[in-house]
Amino acid sequence: MYIESEDRLERNAAEVYALVRDRLPALVPYLPDVEEVTEVSRDRESETRVRVVNRWRAKPAVPALLAKFLSPEVFTWTDRALWKDDEQCVDYRLEGFGYEVDGKNFFTADGSGTRIKVTATVTIHPEKFKIPRLLFNKVFPLLEGTIKKALQPNLTALARGLRSYFAAEG
Repeated sequence: MYIESEDRLERNAAEVYALVRDRLPALVPYLPDVEEVTEVSRDRESETRVRVVNRWRAKPAVPALLAKFLSPEVFTWTDRALWKDDEQCVDYRLEGFGYEVDGKNFFTADGSGTRIKVTATVTIHPEKFKIPRLLFNKVFPLLEGTIKKALQPNLTALARGLRSYFAAEG
């Protein structure tokens, strides 16, 4: 599944980029269905490159039919990001139980504001889930939809979350 979202925010691009790169956990209250983001590591590789690893935990609504097939691990993922300061973008890979996401986000100056573009490719590995063969055709589409619902809003709602953060900060 491919996800792409573009939005504009009336804030300086350098400020927005630095906030997301350096203070992502502060945005958690403004992101849908996110319970927690914890920074695991940060390494400045060069003047313009920073590697950051974050651990995310989502809090999605899970259909009752799926609850017995899903462990909480499904809604926790590791985010391995390479922030490119000279390009004001980030390449990332999210690794979760039974899926991964490869993407790139851009924070581009647009007049006095910032254009935020989010791109991501989601790959789900059905063989990782213990779904009985007889139920697979019925359960897997629900599973796939639930994973997408957990990931997609958090990938595409960044600008809305930033707007809410800046409004609350004054």
